[in-house]
Amino acid sequence: MPRSLLLLAALTLAAQPPRPVRLYELREMDMHLHAGLEREVPLDAWFDLAARDGRKVIVALDHLELYREGERKKEFKVSYPYGAAGHRALWADIDRAAAARPDLRIFKGWEIYEGELDTGLEEEPMRHVDVIGWHISPNHRGAPPDGKLMIRRIGQILEVQRRFAVPMIVFHPFSMRLEHIQRKARAAGRDLKDVRTAEYRFFQPGEQAEVVRLLKGTSVYIEISNDEARYVADPACRQALMEDIRPLVEAGVQFTVSTDTHSLAAASKPFVPAVLASLYGLRPAHTNGIVSRLLDKAR
Repeated sequence: MPRSLLLLAALTLAAQPPRPVRLYELREMDMHLHAGLEREVPLDAWFDLAARDGRKVIVALDHLELYREGERKKEFKVSYPYGAAGHRALWADIDRAAAARPDLRIFKGWEIYEGELDTGLEEEPMRHVDVIGWHISPNHRGAPPDGKLMIRRIGQILEVQRRFAVPMIVFHPFSMRLEHIQRKARAAGRDLKDVRTAEYRFFQPGEQAEVVRLLKGTSVYIEISNDEARYVADPACRQALMEDIRPLVEAGVQFTVSTDTHSLAAASKPFVPAVLASLYGLRPAHTNGIVSRLLDKAR
C-alpha cells in the first residue's frame, strides 16, 4: 500500500471515537442462570422471567456432571440426553432461544464441581462454552470452604484457564461456608445466635492479600450469590461477610453478582444485589469486567 494511503488509514483510525462502554447495573447481569435439566419451563419462558426481572446479560448454564450416567437425579425430566448428545442439544436450545431475544445478550457456560480439579476434567465440553464456573461445595472433605481452599482452587483454575481461554468464576464460596457452619451448629443443638463472627469468617490473616495477588488483573472472578442476602439479617454473618469481601473489592478484585436460579420457586425470590452492594462497597465497575470480555469476544 502506498505510504500516503497508510498515513490516511492511520489518521482515520485515530480520529474514530473509542467504543462506548456500557456499565451494566448489578441487577442487569446474571452470570449464573441454570438453563438446563432443572428448569421447570421451556427455555424461552425461562429467559422471559429473567428479562421481566431486569436481566440484560445472562450466562445460561447447567451442571456438567448431570450429563453423565449415574449423576442425574430421578426427578429430572429427560430434557437432554446423556453425554455429548446432551451437551449439543443444550447448546442448540440456548442458541435458538437467544436468537429470538435480541434484547438480551446470552452466553453459554458450565458449572463444574470443584473436586474435578483434583480428580480430572471432562475437557471436550469445556471447549464449546463462553464461561466456566467452579462449584465450591459446603461439603468438601467434610470441612467448610475457607480461604486456604479458595487459594488452592484459584491456583488450579488459573492453570486450567491457560488451556481454556474463557472467563472463569469461583461460584458462591462465601454462602457455602455459612451454609455449612449453620447446618453443623443446628445438628449440634446450638442456637445460631450463639455462633460468633469469628466462626463464620472465611479468611485468616494474610489470605486476602494472596487472593488479591492471584486474581487482580485476571479474568477469574468471585461470585457474590443472591443467596447471601438471607444471611445479612444475622449480625454475625453480616459482619463476617463484610470483613471477608470488602477488602477484596477495595483492592481491585473483580466479582460477579448472580441469582444462581434453578427453579420457578427460586425465580420468584427477589434479586437484591443492591443490599449486597451496599455491604461490600460493590459498584458496576467492580463487576463489569466479565461482561466486557464476553462482549468483546462476541464482536
